[in-house]
Amino acid sequence: MTRRPLPARTKIALLCAGHLLNDIHASFLVTFIPIIIKRLGISVAQAGGLQALSGAIHIVCQPLLGFLADRSSRPIPVMIGPLMSALGASLLPLSPSYGAALLFTGLWSIGSATFHPQGHGAVGLVASPERLAFSISLFSVAGMLGGALSPLYALSLARLVGYRFLPLAALLPVTLLAFFIWRFLSRFNDDEIPAGTFRFGDILRSLVAVFGKIYPVWALSVTRDAAFQAVRFFLPLVVTASGGDVTRVGTVLFFMMAAGTVSPLIGGRLSDAFGKERVLRVIFLATPLCLVPAALLSGLPSYLLFIAGTAFLNASQPITAAMGQESAPEARSTASSIVMGLSWGIGGFAMAPLGYLADRVGLSATLVVVGLLPLLSLPFLWRRTP
Repeated sequence: MTRRPLPARTKIALLCAGHLLNDIHASFLVTFIPIIIKRLGISVAQAGGLQALSGAIHIVCQPLLGFLADRSSRPIPVMIGPLMSALGASLLPLSPSYGAALLFTGLWSIGSATFHPQGHGAVGLVASPERLAFSISLFSVAGMLGGALSPLYALSLARLVGYRFLPLAALLPVTLLAFFIWRFLSRFNDDEIPAGTFRFGDILRSLVAVFGKIYPVWALSVTRDAAFQAVRFFLPLVVTASGGDVTRVGTVLFFMMAAGTVSPLIGGRLSDAFGKERVLRVIFLATPLCLVPAALLSGLPSYLLFIAGTAFLNASQPITAAMGQESAPEARSTASSIVMGLSWGIGGFAMAPLGYLADRVGLSATLVVVGLLPLLSLPFLWRRTP
């Protein structure tokens, strides 16, 4: 008996569930950063090195994995990616040494880099063209929701089972998701995708060709992702430096990420109504007006401005993702790996020099620099973007 194909909405729902579970674990690092620094006795720059390693892995792996994902409609990457993310991230607070922390960071980063290119690209495959931006918005919101729930989920899970059994508890939901995908979603569409060639020269030419089409959008994504990751990375240190505990860190991160689950939907709707480039200009001009004062203030006003600034940044995610896929519809996973993955990796890689800067000039001055980063994208918005 032939199994009836799943409707597009069900496929998108499974992809969104995978994005939520992947990112809920991939965000463990920022929650446990104060604990890791205290446990291992490392500097802020060394802690930034963990995020930088994650960024380097995304830089190297995502374009290659996106290329490979474009040559298969089978959902293997979206099955194994969240499993690796959950295992590596849940082992972080158990790290006995800095080397072990680097190893566990590498494991969850490879898992996340495995999931995202095919996840983003598959949304473009299964969604109807007139609903592409909205479908990508749903996918983005699922990931942001995972990031929003991550601090509370991580701390609650650790209190429930203890750090020792955290990896086992974290693996349960992603294993269940992998089973459902394997059981009900054998491929994303019914058309067999030719395997093509995997020679290095062909891979490189394909990546360069796609990059040549979407590099202005990629430049926007780099400044956004660097600013967002820096705020998310340094904010727990700001909270603890002012006397807050891990619970307050989790609460502030929760509200910051919760605001980011709503803003992509708003950004997507506004871009449909007023145009993508126009909405992006407003976003990248408004963000520094929030983040720079946030770095100079303290307490609740600072937290609220950080939340508003990161919400603006997150509002741009579905817009740049849709622009990238529209510019290279024949290579959606590759385009997504560059616009969403390569840019995210470079943003994460920037945490090492920013951590070094924070050790030298302080968190407040560093966050002022971070708040000004989105202004670097404006020249790309006043030229014709794809």
